[in-house]
Amino acid sequence: MRRRLAAPILAAVLVALAARAGAAAPPAAPAATSSAAAAAPVLGPRRLDAALGRWVASYGAGRAVLTLDPRLQARLERTLAEAASPYAATVLLDPRTGRILAMAEASRAEPARAGGLALRALSPAASIFKIVTAAALLEEGYTPEEPVCYHGGRHRLDPKLLADDSRRDHACLPLAAAFGHSANVVFAKLADRGLTAERLRGVAERFLFNTPIPFASPVEPSRAVIPADRFGLANAAAGFGEVRLSPLHAALVGAVVANKGVLVPPWTIDLVEGGEVPAAQEPVRVVDERVAEQLGVMMRETVSHGTATRAFARPPRELKGVAVAGKTGSLNERAPFRDHSWFVGYAPAEDPQVVVATVVVNGPLWRVRAPWVAREALAAYFADHLAAAPPTRPHRLARR
Repeated sequence: MRRRLAAPILAAVLVALAARAGAAAPPAAPAATSSAAAAAPVLGPRRLDAALGRWVASYGAGRAVLTLDPRLQARLERTLAEAASPYAATVLLDPRTGRILAMAEASRAEPARAGGLALRALSPAASIFKIVTAAALLEEGYTPEEPVCYHGGRHRLDPKLLADDSRRDHACLPLAAAFGHSANVVFAKLADRGLTAERLRGVAERFLFNTPIPFASPVEPSRAVIPADRFGLANAAAGFGEVRLSPLHAALVGAVVANKGVLVPPWTIDLVEGGEVPAAQEPVRVVDERVAEQLGVMMRETVSHGTATRAFARPPRELKGVAVAGKTGSLNERAPFRDHSWFVGYAPAEDPQVVVATVVVNGPLWRVRAPWVAREALAAYFADHLAAAPPTRPHRLARR
């Protein structure tokens, strides 16, 4: 019998936290949103206050001083501008505290609307969703060493690939290597054998899919459709489903793994001139510590031997000797053609201090993809922050 963890009712918890912290309702919030939450202050457009040397934004009748690091923010914005892609965004945060360190955005397609890209569920989650699927499989008792033999499915899946075929299934990978190499058929087969749509949907909601994310600015919810039919479930589990993801949400998914299974809600307001700072929100356990550790091993496999190896093979000097864990994702859409690439990860892998989430949306011609941008973002962080003691806010782990 495979072991099953009791899932916390995270959606209800986060809605309560949002109301208590005065977080703004996301754009797609239901009409039943409380009047108190609807009237809560929302951050205005941010700007760099040169005299103060900090990023600031209006917040109700006052002015908020933000957690964004000006030097780090500037370097990330330059990196994204040089990529010259239709859309790109990078988020850096401290997984231990939830503090947002940088939130950089750039858009060649809509320059005037670049602000807020990090909070929009613009791109398909693609193989980033394999983090959720892997967590569900591990909770069901699958081990990282459990092999699956398969064939095909590099770019798309077919229902016939779910069945074993001794004549054609010549490639065999354990779950950890399948994660690192983003082997779609392995994830599809395992989900078909060991998960139900209800089970995968429940784990996805714990990872904040289909759930409002409390934050000082409205965050577009990341929608994850998990079909009940056999192939639809397998397709979604492998990263081909109707699942969208915002960069901020992607960073929180990585932070859960980096923080040993605990989500510390994100915050970006250091102080409010002429008002009160929103109350700190309580951490919530998303997955068991053992599951988070196993996911961490898989994410290190991605960088050391998997799909991100090339991007990190010759790191900048700031990353020399720093082990990185991560997950890549990529998916193409047509009409218009868009190449969506992701990297979600953290470093140092053995003692995570920073989480990075990067999405780069390219056209047919492109300069860089997300793993390279994420590498530069991590290098920027370690250039200035490695020896710095992290700011903290008091938190208590919410009980299940």
